[in-house]
Amino acid sequence: MPIAGIALLVVGAILVFAVTGSVSGIDLHAVGAIFMVAGVALLLLPLALRGRPRPKRWSARSRQDAIDEAHARQRRQRVPDDHEK
Repeated sequence: MPIAGIALLVVGAILVFAVTGSVSGIDLHAVGAIFMVAGVALLLLPLALRGRPRPKRWSARSRQDAIDEAHARQRRQRVPDDHEK
């Protein structure tokens, strides 16, 4: 993302400060300013998201996996009585 942000900043600055021509129906200075703002946003976005935890990766479980897990949990929790051996 930093390369895209820098590229938008450069293109925006060229449009705002260096281009003297015009295109009918398009304000090149406004487009350049928008590019520059977008470039700054792309440069600051990783800094804003740096402290956030990464999302967990979810995986699909089959119904049989859930049933097997429940049975295993029941076996671990069951304590044999004195009558059972």
